[in-house]
Amino acid sequence: MGLGEIQEGMKDYIRKHFGSQKQCAEELGVSEKTVGNWMAKNPSGILKHARQIVETKNTTYLQLHGEVEYREHELKEIDPIRET
Repeated sequence: MGLGEIQEGMKDYIRKHFGSQKQCAEELGVSEKTVGNWMAKNPSGILKHARQIVETKNTTYLQLHGEVEYREHELKEIDPIRET
């Protein structure tokens, strides 16, 4: 399983709720690079914006947190010695 395949869960979540990484960045007031980092390195960074996401998108905190937890698990599978 490659990195591209593993990223799909978080990518799909962002695509479903924002349309694109660019739109996500614009709506949350962050850079596209930050959104990319959430997927590639630090999924929990998106939780800083959890209140805004839950209030403006058709999602719950539990769903958002579940995506973050799953992504962190995937990253540990890719690099077992990394700490999140």
